[in-house]
Amino acid sequence: MFGVEGNITLTPQNKQFLIDSKAGGVLLMSRNITNETQLKTLIEEIQTTNTIPLFISIDQEGGVVSRIKWNPTLTIPQSSITTPEEAYTVAKDKGNILKTYGINMNLAPVVEYSTKPNSFIYNRKFRGSIDDVVNKSIAAVDGYTDVNVIPVLKHYPGHGDTLTDPHYKLPRVNITNEQWEGYTETFRRVIAEGKTDAVMIGHILFPNIDAKPSSISSEIISNRLIRDLNYQGLIISDDMEMDALNQSGSPTEIAKEALEAGVDILIYSKYTPDNKYSQNIVYNHILSEVKNGNMNIDQKVLKVLRTKVKYGILPTE
Repeated sequence: MFGVEGNITLTPQNKQFLIDSKAGGVLLMSRNITNETQLKTLIEEIQTTNTIPLFISIDQEGGVVSRIKWNPTLTIPQSSITTPEEAYTVAKDKGNILKTYGINMNLAPVVEYSTKPNSFIYNRKFRGSIDDVVNKSIAAVDGYTDVNVIPVLKHYPGHGDTLTDPHYKLPRVNITNEQWEGYTETFRRVIAEGKTDAVMIGHILFPNIDAKPSSISSEIISNRLIRDLNYQGLIISDDMEMDALNQSGSPTEIAKEALEAGVDILIYSKYTPDNKYSQNIVYNHILSEVKNGNMNIDQKVLKVLRTKVKYGILPTE
């Protein structure tokens, strides 16, 4: 899932890259968005780059994380939502608006639990007790799915009360193994409802659980999310170009590690035609590894296609 350059239209180099790479999805950023007409036109052009329709995703949590600014419904913050009923209505209304633009996936809701007002995630989450967060999250998932927009729970396993922003540095959470179930309770209970089709993995280090950050950790993704929670939906990385992963290996190394740990979709938000950033480098490396028999991504591809069919993105006839 790639970020793109272009506003009214894609840059020629970027359009050709999407055609050549047969990207599975695009992440829209503020730089791509000016107004409704422009946004619809850009998305229509993006969808011409592949015979299989793309996920068109956006971070439209509301509040401080709002890529689209002009619509008051789209900017309602999670923190202001007081009841599950309101969470459902807001998500459904947001989903309907996003659909009119051609957006089929929202990287929301934030399902994390945090108690410190100065923590990294606090202003982006639902307020209240763990029960409140769970019930509002379940309702939000229902609101989006009822209008055929894919909600993405984030950011498993949770930033908790850490002050560290993963855009700049790797957050570290020193919970013990015995504290794990309580720490991840909101995700566990929302996933148990059986309606979650996509979860985003955060870049967070849990040194008492694994020496690797959560987004490249088989223990956290394959064992604790997939096996222990019986989660079978899509697993999406947070942006792989965040500085949180700078000390974890080269772009190609961490891309392969993430996929082998259980991630299905890797996000790279930056694009330049001169290979300075990771998109071309990582794409070519993973393609080579698959062609050489060093990786098998068949099940990941099937999960992507099945999700696109389920949400009406990929026609079955």
